[in-house]
Amino acid sequence: NYINGVKIKEESQVKIQNAINQLNYIPNTNARQLKTSRSDIVVFILPTTRTPFFGELTYEMQQALQRAEYKMILCNSNNDIQQEIEYIHMGQMQKVAGIITMSYSDLSQQHLENLPIVSIENKISKRIPCVSSDNYQGGVLAAEKLISSGAKNLLLITRTTTHTEASYGQRSRGFIDCCRKHGLECEVFWGEHHEETFYPALATYLKESGEVETVDGIFAVADQYADFAMELLTKAGRRVPKDLQIIGFDGSKMYPEQEEFISTIRQPVALMAETCVSILEELLNKEGPAPAEEIVLPVKFIPGGTSI
Repeated sequence: NYINGVKIKEESQVKIQNAINQLNYIPNTNARQLKTSRSDIVVFILPTTRTPFFGELTYEMQQALQRAEYKMILCNSNNDIQQEIEYIHMGQMQKVAGIITMSYSDLSQQHLENLPIVSIENKISKRIPCVSSDNYQGGVLAAEKLISSGAKNLLLITRTTTHTEASYGQRSRGFIDCCRKHGLECEVFWGEHHEETFYPALATYLKESGEVETVDGIFAVADQYADFAMELLTKAGRRVPKDLQIIGFDGSKMYPEQEEFISTIRQPVALMAETCVSILEELLNKEGPAPAEEIVLPVKFIPGGTSI
């Protein structure tokens, strides 16, 4: 009872803990799992952990799972479908409680059977619940902020591939639609490459494109792209935000005390994590109606030093 968190007499708690310390006792989780038919481990699969957004999401997911009394195994797939499949098979063989994944791969139904799964951002199957930010509205919000601040010559920086259609694609579409609604056409840099080649291509575009010289407002579909563009354009003599305003997307910081230096569209990271864990518990407990197929969470604009 003590190990399982059941309340017992304080005197007994002290005796049991002393015995645990003396014996170096570790509960046999496999034996407990056989008895309860329930694991307390959840596999969390991400394409990468190398950006502030994914770092924050990892932290918030671990906290949300811990509050629900689950332990988390973090798996970095590097956008490799074979690695994702191996992690899913690992979860199935180890009979983990479930999987929460941000997958941009085309996973077949056979890989998703017999295991509770919650997807983030990308709808990978009709039967699998999906939690995402309102990416389209984020693009609209960025356009509205730039236009209301006087920007007229707009540039969209995006990296839309088949893997990023659900995120970057929706942000781009929202931005373009809003610009057209206001009677404006925006210049677009479409990066159809992985990030290893995306940055050099963007650098070449910003240095060589004549259109960039007249641009007074930029929306980048990720904060790291906004930061990269700002650094290059500042070195080229463009003053931000006096000559040129820039808005990114994500709103995650390198560390909690970091000041807002890039104006951005903020994703509700903690709420995303809490919602995923809540849905996973519904799937495990099978209480009430089936979880909604897709939950879209609101985003908001966070002003920084790159917009007026």
